[in-house]
Amino acid sequence: MITTILYIVFATIVAISMRRPLRALVDARRQSVDLRKALAAAEEDPSEPFAHLSPGLARLAQDTQVLRNVLEEPLQAARAWSRADDSPLLNKVDLGDGSDLDRCDDFDIALVNARQAIWEWVSSVAALSDHDRATLEELGLSDRPARELLAERDAFRRLSRAPKRELARVEAQLRPLLSALDFFEAGLLRQRATFYR
Repeated sequence: MITTILYIVFATIVAISMRRPLRALVDARRQSVDLRKALAAAEEDPSEPFAHLSPGLARLAQDTQVLRNVLEEPLQAARAWSRADDSPLLNKVDLGDGSDLDRCDDFDIALVNARQAIWEWVSSVAALSDHDRATLEELGLSDRPARELLAERDAFRRLSRAPKRELARVEAQLRPLLSALDFFEAGLLRQRATFYR
C-alpha cells in the first residue's frame, strides 16, 4: 500500500515537472511549422512584387513585410505564455524550472524587438526622398499609426505577470498597426500599373 502511494506521488511529481518542457516542445514545433509556411509562401512568388516602385519605395514595401512578421512575435510569445498554464490546478505549481520567468523574458524580448523594428521602419519612411514621400501622400499612405504607437505610454513594456491580461493588451495595441501595415503594403501593390522605376 505504501509502495503504491509512493509510486503515485512520484508519478504526480514527474507529470507536473514535465508539463512545461512538453508545452515548450509543442510551442517550438508550432513556431517551426509557421516559419516553414512563411518561407514556402515567400518562395512561391519568385517575381518581384514591388518592381514597379522606385527603389526607395520598393525597399520600404519589403521593410513593411518584415515589420509585420516581427510584430507577430510578441503576439505569439503572449499566446505561448498564456497557454503555458491552462490547468487551474497546476498553474499555481512551480517546481523551480524557471518556465514562467523564461516566458516573461521571451515576451519582454519580443516587445523590445517589435519596438526596435517599428523605429527602424518609421526611420525608413522619414529617410525617403521628397518624390517618394509625395507618392505615399498621393496614395493616402502614412506612418502615423506606427508613430502613435511608439508615442503611447508603456506600449512596449510588460505591465503585469498575468499572461491573459498582457495578451489582450498587446493584441489591442498591435492589431490596428498590423491592419494599417496591410493597408500600406496593399496601397503600394495596387499602384503596379501607375508607377515605374
